[in-house]
Amino acid sequence: MSEFVTTRREGRMQHIVLDRPKALNSLDLDMCRALHSALDSAAQDSGVEAVVTTSTSEKAFCAGGDIRALRDAAAAGEHQTNREFFSEEYAMDLAYHTHRVPTVAVIHGVAMGGGLGVSINGSHRVVTKKVMMAMPETAIGFIPDVGASHFLPRLCGGGARGLAVGIYLGTTGVRMNSADALYTGLATHLIDDADRDAFVTAVGEDGLDPALERFGLDRSEAGQSAVEQHIDRIEDVFSRTTVQEMIAALESGEQDEWATATLEMLRSHCPTSVIATIELLRAGSKAADLKECLAGELALGGWITARPDFVEGVRAVVIDKDRNPTWDPSDFDAVDVEGIRSALAGSEEGLL
Repeated sequence: MSEFVTTRREGRMQHIVLDRPKALNSLDLDMCRALHSALDSAAQDSGVEAVVTTSTSEKAFCAGGDIRALRDAAAAGEHQTNREFFSEEYAMDLAYHTHRVPTVAVIHGVAMGGGLGVSINGSHRVVTKKVMMAMPETAIGFIPDVGASHFLPRLCGGGARGLAVGIYLGTTGVRMNSADALYTGLATHLIDDADRDAFVTAVGEDGLDPALERFGLDRSEAGQSAVEQHIDRIEDVFSRTTVQEMIAALESGEQDEWATATLEMLRSHCPTSVIATIELLRAGSKAADLKECLAGELALGGWITARPDFVEGVRAVVIDKDRNPTWDPSDFDAVDVEGIRSALAGSEEGLL
């Protein structure tokens, strides 16, 4: 087990608590194993009607995986170490998705990367008004994983619009507030910040549905969604075949704040990661289920973390924080698209 994860039975629910506030609950291998063990215990307890995951931090639900440790392993050539972490993390994410009872995340503050794996793969994502969600992996030479190739293309009802929204969120890593999360479907319910503890207590005492009925707020109370505001442009731009065509569409369209910010994110992030993300999400949109998506992410993630861009990206964004990475290649036209597709095609059944 992990000192950073606690779990206890509270009435009708199993309550799992992330408690690594100094690291914003960044997940290490022991935390993933502890979460999976807690889920398994709850599955075997017939008295548990819901699993609720919360955080002790006022700043974050979970900021993602322990990127520094993954970078150190990659730099040392210990790629099997990273593969083991991802495999166990993804198995834990799958357990949230397939659990016999509702799995509820109460999300307040930052939820990025692996934090979305713990939450979005569950049945109920309850957010407060103070939420910041993102899948920022392309900025560090990685790809959106933890089931993102399953949940991102299925946002906004799925189909062409859902895939375009998923590609927009996955390639840019744009930050979303609670209104964005509710509009896209990343979040399912809204509660007041001050009601978090009372809501969790009510789930244990009265059950999930009565607690949601008592504390749930109308989505409009979250404010305006920027994704909703720009949805037609997002669908137009990010439905195009290549990232080069997406950039050309942004350059030829209205040059407002949204277009400028979107162009800046696409141009500054790792070219290989951006194109790999597009390929991954398109494959995920056609996948049969989350398990198939996770297998693709494991295969492609292993390929991409073995490249120098991952080590360089984490250095630039997380360690030195100069935000001036040197990507190889630095141009979209030079990206090894066939290498990406070959890595994705190498995913196998039974990896999780």
